[in-house]
Amino acid sequence: MKHKKFKETLVAWRKDNAYTQQEAADRLGVSRRSLENWEQERAMPQGFGLSAMLKIIQEPNAKSARRHKRGK
Repeated sequence: MKHKKFKETLVAWRKDNAYTQQEAADRLGVSRRSLENWEQERAMPQGFGLSAMLKIIQEPNAKSARRHKRGK
């Protein structure tokens, strides 16, 4: 994922985990509007927020953890 643009990485993470924009925003600790703006490249997260977010998005078990929560 490190060679993708932030938008592509974010959208791929959200879709791979079957998150709605609201669920993804909640997971990242941001508003749905912020997430939408990032996905549309109208804004970018800054500083520590970006670092923390990339760490969450790049978690290797994000998909399996999501499935476990849903009972799949």
